[in-house]
Amino acid sequence: MAGSLQRLADRLTSGPARRVLALLALAVGSALLVVDYVRVPSREFQVGEVADRDVRATTAFSYVDWASTLESQRKAEAAVPPVYDFDATLAARLQGRIGLAFEQARRAWGERLLAAKATGRADVTEEELSAIAHDFLKALELGIAPEDVARIVAARWDPQVEALALEYVGVAHQRYIIADRSLLPAEARPVHVVRILHDTQEEGSLEDLGQVRTPEEARQAVSLYALERGGGDEAISRAAVAVARAAVRPNFSYNQLLTEERRRQARDAQGVQEVYVQQGKSLVREGDVLTREQVDMLRGLQATRAGPGLLGVVLALVALCALIYGVVYVYGATQVARFSTKDRDIEAMALVGLLVLLLSRGLDLVSEPLAATLGMGMAPSSLWYMAPIAGGAMVVRILVNAETALLFCLAIASAAGMMMDQQVLLSAFYALSALVGAAAAVQSTERVGILRAGLLTGLVNAGAALLINLVQVHLGHAPSAVSAATQPLWDVAFAFLGGLASGGMVLVLVPAFELLGFVTDYKLIELANLNHPLLRQLMLRAPGTYHHSVIMGSLCEQAAEAIGANPLLVRVSCYFHDIGKALQPQYFIENQRGGPNPHDRLLPRQSARALLAHVVDGQAMAAQYKLPPPVVDGIAMHHGTSLIKYFYVKALDRAAPGEVIDEREFRYPGPIPDTKEAGIMLLADRCEAACRTLKEPTAQNIRAMVQKLVNDAVTDGQLEHCPLTVQELYRIVDSFTETLLGIYHHRIEYPGIPSAKDGLRPMVDASPIITLDLQNPLRGGPSYEDHVEDSGEHATAPPAPGAASPEDPSAELPEKLP
Repeated sequence: MAGSLQRLADRLTSGPARRVLALLALAVGSALLVVDYVRVPSREFQVGEVADRDVRATTAFSYVDWASTLESQRKAEAAVPPVYDFDATLAARLQGRIGLAFEQARRAWGERLLAAKATGRADVTEEELSAIAHDFLKALELGIAPEDVARIVAARWDPQVEALALEYVGVAHQRYIIADRSLLPAEARPVHVVRILHDTQEEGSLEDLGQVRTPEEARQAVSLYALERGGGDEAISRAAVAVARAAVRPNFSYNQLLTEERRRQARDAQGVQEVYVQQGKSLVREGDVLTREQVDMLRGLQATRAGPGLLGVVLALVALCALIYGVVYVYGATQVARFSTKDRDIEAMALVGLLVLLLSRGLDLVSEPLAATLGMGMAPSSLWYMAPIAGGAMVVRILVNAETALLFCLAIASAAGMMMDQQVLLSAFYALSALVGAAAAVQSTERVGILRAGLLTGLVNAGAALLINLVQVHLGHAPSAVSAATQPLWDVAFAFLGGLASGGMVLVLVPAFELLGFVTDYKLIELANLNHPLLRQLMLRAPGTYHHSVIMGSLCEQAAEAIGANPLLVRVSCYFHDIGKALQPQYFIENQRGGPNPHDRLLPRQSARALLAHVVDGQAMAAQYKLPPPVVDGIAMHHGTSLIKYFYVKALDRAAPGEVIDEREFRYPGPIPDTKEAGIMLLADRCEAACRTLKEPTAQNIRAMVQKLVNDAVTDGQLEHCPLTVQELYRIVDSFTETLLGIYHHRIEYPGIPSAKDGLRPMVDASPIITLDLQNPLRGGPSYEDHVEDSGEHATAPPAPGAASPEDPSAELPEKLP
């Protein structure tokens, strides 16, 4: 069981597992920060109910304002005029029936008269006239007074009565006649008239309702017309007037069915009135008596947020965020050459991303209360522009590199946009802000430059916020009239503050990450100061090593720039790579200054251990002074596991017959370089030390020496784990050759000053002077030359040209790189 748990722990702490866990933690954290925990009440609300809690819009939504909708529909209905039918054929039909009745009556009277005369009677009987009159009234279908009927009968249905009756009927129905004036609109307004003809219909508008009269008014008009007409027999005229008055019928009627249909069409054409509500708006306050508008808003919010519960939303967001981060990571790892897949870098990016999203979430939570407090047209969404996404991008750019920061910007901007009401424009704003911040952060070599980067980011943010407001206006998402004038100003102000806040956040986070072992350019610049205590100690106790370290710094810096490595890191690492020699400087030839060589009194193994100790001592001193891990790695790797050949060969020469010399005792502990910077240091350390032994430091000789030493490192397996390519090795050789040629170039041999005996006047005063060849009278004791002569065999002679130094010997190697 314990073994299984240990294996599981080992797997979880392995490189791929750590990266997966970091990305998964970022996805889960992003989902938990993006999700809205303010759930909308699911119960039904009623008008007049007292609210038991505050409710705000957790998202932007639209709802149907039924009050406004009904009002607009009512206005549309009211705008439709009533429709009336005008029967233009009624007069003709009445005239036809009157004419037919008169004709039938006259025919019946004529037949009865002929029959009466045939029987010797002069006229028809009263009974027969009554029968004819009855049939006449039946055919006429009009209610005529008996005295008027008697007049018609007395006139024996005279055609003159018929003609006058037809004329009067036409006069009565030539205008609109309505059954009752109550059927007309109460207010004086135009009405729509449908004119019914024999085969067709015509539509028009009647604006003067004074043209419409009642049947009684039409009858009075007939009587008045008859009086004005005058002439003729009064009895005949009165009979015709009676028939015409009885024939008056309404020809103008209200068409309710058609009117309602047209009003329904106008109502439907209005549609429903939707109102847009911004996120964060307060819908209901606790204790409010709910109005129709508030109930409509609550129902609209419920409809918008209807869906799975909180757990379902969180799981969906986790899956989405994991997909986004996973795709970005895979793309970066496979398609972007300098994208960092180091466990520590991925974990740092996950931590920075969560911190940035946490701060953004905090701004989202306080946006509504702040907007309510400040007022003055500020919308809660204005505070969203202050989210410090740019700060996270700046931190990643400083800790890792530009390529990694680019992909980080895209991923975190997407998550932040989801948090802020799923607004695409805000995602674009965050991505732009982050890219500007990441680009500006690397332009300065001092920490105070971060504030300038934040200022630049704030200015760009302000311009972007203003443009987003302009885009929203053209898209129809402009703020309300109350805040239309001031909201853009709030957006711009908070966007600018967001840039400044991002710079401040970087100044806090970068030192914290430096304490965790991250190396930034700002830290390296501080370490590059040659007044560092370790470097001052090295300069005082081992000046030769100090000079060698400074030269190596220049040598490696040029090479790193040539292949695209980190020149600042490699230069600082070179300054500290040999600090271990400060503890025992006398064991290294560059510090002996021609004095006695302690190795002459030591066995080869003891000498090798003395040289090997400077690596271990250097790491201990670096840890004591808390140097960054990459610098400590440079101390440990700058020799790799190379062989100290000088003392190894010397041990072989002194070995007794049968004695086995273990090569491992003469190899550095390593490890071998696993970064480009450490690989450059290993090669530079060999080349700088060896090229000092060249008697003729010409370009050809220096290149030959450099190539041999590089070949030696490659064939010895020292670059087996180093990501340097063959092409980069050639560039390093070229850079080393150019730099070393500038350091060890030929110098002009200056001629001596002629003496007076040569016949030339000396150019300087020939009086005695103090020279370094004489003994210093202030110190006393033997001169430097005497000291060297007294030391005899203990003095270390300079190596022969082409030979390796005791610390870093070299052998003859092929001219070409493998």
